[in-house]
Amino acid sequence: MPKIRFADLPRALWQHILGRVEQREISLTDLRRLQAWVKSEPNAPDGDWYKDFGSFKLCGSGQYPKTVLLKGMKPYGEEIE
Repeated sequence: MPKIRFADLPRALWQHILGRVEQREISLTDLRRLQAWVKSEPNAPDGDWYKDFGSFKLCGSGQYPKTVLLKGMKPYGEEIE
């Protein structure tokens, strides 16, 4: 099964994700949770997915993360561990 990719993302996608992190005022604690999850090299499901980190959700499709949502925003796809 392929892994979710965080390295070598297109520049525009990185800028979008970083902009959302800044706008959503994600806490350092939650960013550390994200960092630990990334280091675990999570598997990429087929189609749309999201990972809930408490105060935000990371949403993606296949191997690529796509955006960051606030806690109360409705994600798309299947929830992954």
